[in-house]
Amino acid sequence: MSDQMRFDDRVAVVTGAGNGLGRAYAMELAGRGAKVLVNDLGGGIHGTGSDDTAARAVADEITALGGQAEANADTVATPEGGAAIIDQAIQTWGQVDIVINNAGAVVSRGSVHEVDPEDYVTDLMVAAGGTFFLSRAVWQHMWERNYGRILNVSSSAFLGMLSGAGYPAAKGAVWGLSRMMAVRAIRGERDIKVNTVMPTSGTRMTHLMGPAIDEGMKKYYPPEAAAAQAAFLVHADVPVNGEMFLIGGDRMNRVFTGITRGISGAEGQRLTMEQIRDGFDAVLDTDDFVLATSSLEKALMDDRVDWSAGIGKVF
Repeated sequence: MSDQMRFDDRVAVVTGAGNGLGRAYAMELAGRGAKVLVNDLGGGIHGTGSDDTAARAVADEITALGGQAEANADTVATPEGGAAIIDQAIQTWGQVDIVINNAGAVVSRGSVHEVDPEDYVTDLMVAAGGTFFLSRAVWQHMWERNYGRILNVSSSAFLGMLSGAGYPAAKGAVWGLSRMMAVRAIRGERDIKVNTVMPTSGTRMTHLMGPAIDEGMKKYYPPEAAAAQAAFLVHADVPVNGEMFLIGGDRMNRVFTGITRGISGAEGQRLTMEQIRDGFDAVLDTDDFVLATSSLEKALMDDRVDWSAGIGKVF
């Protein structure tokens, strides 16, 4: 079909692409014409070990189907690893147009008082650190070419779930980093789009949730069912920047940050605890809210300060 959304002449880097969602993303992009660097450290879901077998298998599968792909087994969890991944793609194809920061691990387990600090840091460095290191390595390249599509993979875990502290903390950090980069690109008037997804999918990680959930997730939410949504968000024609979406199965939903109208004190007066107590229902009321697009959202501020004067210095 002439109106098929294609990625011909585009180069994509997909991290954690040796299995599950990452593999599905890589296969979808390659099937629509993209050249894909398949990155996967090859370790277990708890962040241990390394082996390039998984990355090579997916790259070989793409090649066998007539596509173009290379394997990479560098870690995303260090600045050097992130730079090596991007450098390989540029050395191979001369450019990077798309990055999908999918790599993650579940290392820390137990309640917050039980989590080992080193495990917590490992969770942060793989999901949040990996997103930062890859984005840092490719950002100037995209900025100078005035083109780029970055898709960062968060998780509904950051909304609250019974898991180790590190994974939801890291996935929440991914959301904040994504918004920061999107605002930078918008204010710099660059054609760089940075969006985020919270995938629902049966993967190697879902067995940690028990056999009943694992079986249902893999039946109704296979990784391939999230691929089209992710690919759309890294296409040249994607119309949004800085947004978050729930994807997977047969669905795609927007996830947004809303700020209620809340309450305020009388002119020139601070709120008292008693006023807060008496007006707290209005603070919580979601019938009327503002969609926050940046930290300078009017709902966060007031008109007594000229916030625009410091944008270039602070933001």
